[in-house]
Amino acid sequence: MKTSTLFSAVSFALVFCSSSILAQTTPDNVTATIVANADADNIDLTVLGDTLDAALTSIVDVYENASIPDNSTTTTASRRSFGRFGRFAKRDDAPIVDVHTHAVPSWYKALVPTTGGNPTPSWDINTYLSFMASEGITHSVFSFSAPSANVFQGAPLPTIALARLMNEQAAAYCRANPTKLSFYAVVPLPYTAAAIVEANYALDVLGASGIFLTSNFEGIYLGNTQFTPFFDAMNSRSDKQIFYIHPGTPYIKVNGKLVEANPTPYPTGNIEFYFETARTLEDLTLTRTIHNFTNIDYIIPHVGGAFPATIDRILKSAPAIYDASFQIFSTRFWWDSAGPTYYHQVAGLLGYGIPASQLLFGTDYPYAPSFTQAASLAAVKSSTLITDDQKTALFTTNPQALFGSKISS
Repeated sequence: MKTSTLFSAVSFALVFCSSSILAQTTPDNVTATIVANADADNIDLTVLGDTLDAALTSIVDVYENASIPDNSTTTTASRRSFGRFGRFAKRDDAPIVDVHTHAVPSWYKALVPTTGGNPTPSWDINTYLSFMASEGITHSVFSFSAPSANVFQGAPLPTIALARLMNEQAAAYCRANPTKLSFYAVVPLPYTAAAIVEANYALDVLGASGIFLTSNFEGIYLGNTQFTPFFDAMNSRSDKQIFYIHPGTPYIKVNGKLVEANPTPYPTGNIEFYFETARTLEDLTLTRTIHNFTNIDYIIPHVGGAFPATIDRILKSAPAIYDASFQIFSTRFWWDSAGPTYYHQVAGLLGYGIPASQLLFGTDYPYAPSFTQAASLAAVKSSTLITDDQKTALFTTNPQALFGSKISS
């Protein structure tokens, strides 16, 4: 029996973390569990050097600093922190589920000091929870952002090890804040076999609510046949799978080396990320990946980026899949609002007849600056393109319909 199976009962219980389990958590047993489960999956965490120590320290700190309400002596403040909808339960505003937000522990920022050509933002869990409260967000489904685990391009062992540590870190945040947080797991593509192992571990042992994929992995887009075994493995799982498709830096290979493919003088994350979303969705559509694997739903950020402007140009040249593709865009694609998208941009998506039942809310915190957040939220709330009932659904019932029991809200 694999060691990860032996430890799965402990990890599964931690996903739903009772106060007694968290109270008994010690640095030794947290570290031992993480290392043993990695060893069982033939993952050598030691290849990460000092990053391993920093990450394990961070993970242990999350458990040790977790707030643990005593059911018999819960204070009003504790109820606000751990209640189903916290202090927003009695407000007229709909409770908000944020499906696009990110964690940036300090050890990860040290590895990735810039993201998309911009400085990687600082982040900590307490400031994050305070931000949620300030926006009326009752539950967030978060991930690490691009470049995900692909910090060591062309090096499978550290990429695979980093993916495991990132998922353990994300799971720790969720176990310490089970009513407030859920996470998307990262996977070490383009190493397909390892990605399948990691996805299954994150979903089955750590309790991930979905899978985070960047638009390309080392220049390989998601519809490439190299990734077909991964899609097939996830599609074959008994429950519906949720893939979050996040833009990443585009690359081309020059003399066997990956070179960033941004032809402009502007930071890649500012504009090029929108076109990355269009590229990978074009690839997923024309390769019929989204048609062939029907047990997978997709969350698309920034109401599709540049993709809606290109849909007819792409699909009118492929009439055999035109109607079927629109059916998928209207049922298994879910479009989040992250960024300044509800001033005008969302009109382009809705112009294709995408139903409001597929709309979700996202903040892109902390990569979208805090000073922009209130205005972006207000733009959704004041939009004349959707009704008040549709706005309530966007904030609350649409994500509940997508995730079901995969999140607590």
